[in-house]
Amino acid sequence: MSAMPVELEGPAAQVVMLHPGMEQRRLGQPLQKSNELLHALVAYSPMAIVATDSAGRVSLWNRAAAAMLGWSELDVLGAGLPETSADPEESLAGIWDAAMRGADVIGRELTGQRRRDGQPIVLQVWAAEMNDSQGLPGGLMLMLADVTQRRRVEAHLRRLVGHDTLTGLPNRRQFRKQLARTLNKIGNRERKPLIVLQLGIDRFKTINKSAGHGVGDRLLQALARRLAGAVYETDLVARTGGDEFAILLRDTHHTRDGARVANKLLQQLAAPFDLDGQELFVTVSIGIAVHPHDGKKAEELIHAADDAMDRAKQQGGNGCRFFTPDIDSDARCQLLLENGLRHALDRDELFLDYQPQFDLASGRMAGVEALLRWNHPEMGLIAPGSFIPVAEGSGLIVPIGAWVLRTACMQLRAWDEAGLPPLRMAVNVSARQFHDDGFKAEVKQALRTSGIAPGRLELELTESLLVRNAAGAIDAMRGLKALGIRLSIDDFGTGYSGLSYLLDLPVDTLKIDQSFVKSLGVNRGYAAIVTAIGELAGGLDLRVIAEGVETAAQLDFLRGIRCHEGQGYFLARPIPPAAVAALLR
Repeated sequence: MSAMPVELEGPAAQVVMLHPGMEQRRLGQPLQKSNELLHALVAYSPMAIVATDSAGRVSLWNRAAAAMLGWSELDVLGAGLPETSADPEESLAGIWDAAMRGADVIGRELTGQRRRDGQPIVLQVWAAEMNDSQGLPGGLMLMLADVTQRRRVEAHLRRLVGHDTLTGLPNRRQFRKQLARTLNKIGNRERKPLIVLQLGIDRFKTINKSAGHGVGDRLLQALARRLAGAVYETDLVARTGGDEFAILLRDTHHTRDGARVANKLLQQLAAPFDLDGQELFVTVSIGIAVHPHDGKKAEELIHAADDAMDRAKQQGGNGCRFFTPDIDSDARCQLLLENGLRHALDRDELFLDYQPQFDLASGRMAGVEALLRWNHPEMGLIAPGSFIPVAEGSGLIVPIGAWVLRTACMQLRAWDEAGLPPLRMAVNVSARQFHDDGFKAEVKQALRTSGIAPGRLELELTESLLVRNAAGAIDAMRGLKALGIRLSIDDFGTGYSGLSYLLDLPVDTLKIDQSFVKSLGVNRGYAAIVTAIGELAGGLDLRVIAEGVETAAQLDFLRGIRCHEGQGYFLARPIPPAAVAALLR
């Protein structure tokens, strides 16, 4: 619009001229800037913004929507909302339909959603109706936020409070809390027995060391699922420790139901676990405590079940045991063994068997390993796994170990005097015996008394003796090597020492643990470990001997990696001295 004066008769006048296009441009500039700002806000909003027409066809799909859900703008413009859920009512189309019918959709959370690539996502949705230029409903605008990570963090925090993060089961704290709540609910009323089971995996540390912690974790997860599926929904299964689980049986009729369920679990867990193609067999020990006989409080029952489980483990595992007030009878049994061991030497109840060790290249017997046996006058032959831990715990392993050393050396001399081919004698040495101040003197005395060449005696040491004082242990080993004897690391790969220690250890031989050998052919990982040990030993100029050889396939594999010697039931069982002599003749 513009005005200009004109000269007319009468009052002064002006001509006003209207310029519609100019006026529109002047007024439209702020509007255009506003629209551009709005488009930029929508385009770059961190929230997904989606607009549809009244028929549900997508008319706006911003960058955040494309990034969040995986469909591009070209995929969806002019089409219906993509299917994000198998449940029609929980999909975006279902939310659109509900909002168009007047339902309030304000921060509604949608779980079970899937991106275009199938990845799960949790969405929070807001919906607002849009009107056309006449004020009539013209479509819908949806605003979406991805709250997947937030919900994961919240769930994780909840699990940390009351659940085990590995298995998803309640943890020990939550189990104790639920048990206490159940006990408070029943009070002092007479009712059916309430039973607590405590379950522990036998030799789980060995599984972790031989198969790896990753396999151990997957085993725990699989075992947790199997336990949860073996009991009633009213029962409570929890992971209460590294390899321990607890079960609260709420619906029982008799005390004997505890043993019935425990035996059922033993059978269920006896089936192999298939872990990514690797088959593992495990056994468990189960302790049983009954309310109110074994405790009236949660901690009392848990403690009683723990004690009963420990006793089951001490009896060899793969079984169950009820808690009893005199459950320390097992401790008394150990005391009986200890007292018996104190007199076993004087009464000639101890003897040695010898397991031959064969040169894998030539097939000839290269040596033997001395193995301790105990023939108790009343209990008969006692398994080494039962009495050797008692000997180590009581300190009796020091005098008994000295006897083993002397006897083994004298036996080597006896075979020499019988004109048999010379052998090497391997003798196991416990950490407690090794650290004893008089051990080196005992070795010198055994060599001097028997008269055998020091190089024919090989002491088998475990890696665990390095834990307490690695530097001191290495010095002691050097002192023994100065006597001219041989040293080997027994059960190599299952202990605590680092590989760097091998550079400092004055050893001659690495002995591959039988857990690795037994798994050859079952899992390529074990073959790789055994091969690596062989290559490591070769690089350090050490000899390698494998124990636990039980099949021809294992023997062939060991020969293939240039393992020097082997021992095991496939080659020869532990035998008395006369049988060794017969093999040599």
